[in-house]
Amino acid sequence: MLFGKKYEMSEQYIDEINITLADPNDLPLKPKPASTVLLIRDSQDSIEVFMIKRAATTNFGNAWVFPGGKVDAEDIQQSEENSYLLAAIRECFEESGVLIAQNNSGMLYSPDNQGELDLLKKHQKKINDRKLNFHNFLEELHLKPAFNKLNFFSHWVTPKTEKKRYSTKFFLAQFPINQLALHDGYEGVESVWIAPKEALRLYSQGKFPIILPTIKSLEALKNFNCSKDLMEKNFKDELLGNSN
Repeated sequence: MLFGKKYEMSEQYIDEINITLADPNDLPLKPKPASTVLLIRDSQDSIEVFMIKRAATTNFGNAWVFPGGKVDAEDIQQSEENSYLLAAIRECFEESGVLIAQNNSGMLYSPDNQGELDLLKKHQKKINDRKLNFHNFLEELHLKPAFNKLNFFSHWVTPKTEKKRYSTKFFLAQFPINQLALHDGYEGVESVWIAPKEALRLYSQGKFPIILPTIKSLEALKNFNCSKDLMEKNFKDELLGNSN
């Protein structure tokens, strides 16, 4: 089994990561749908994954995470069947600036020059400032979400002990060529490409705050040396975490 099923906060970082616990007298909230993207790329000795340190005031603040967030109503309106995938692609762009999209011929989007990269960054800022709609942005570029470039990885549910609860699907995506991954400066304050084994080593030394779904994801990733193998693997769709 790749993933352990018990979801609980690591005591090592419990005072450092911003998590609001629920009132034990209240009924637990229904988890909101959310998506996360594990951007992966090949390095000399292993794969690397892109991670973001969340701003202290945000949910899971101070923790290192993968790009992701809630499934919006517009994601569902645009494509109810693929709302998780659409949210994953949108959140990935909003938080990392990486656009997983393709043209009508199925060719994956790849900027040709620095000018296109700069324009992409401007569009990202406008979307984060709520001055531009992500779906309209794709239409302007004559692009559509590249759902086929995402591979399902895992599905986690936040425990009932937490005030904010999510039912989060994790997806894998190979880092597109000629793009730049960087934290957005809003919800993310730092970012890094890191080998899973190195991230786990830093975590064990108290230098890299992460929560259990992230730990389990990194533990699963560390056994792969090629991103292509990860993208071709069929991961079992089972609910992980304390959902009782």
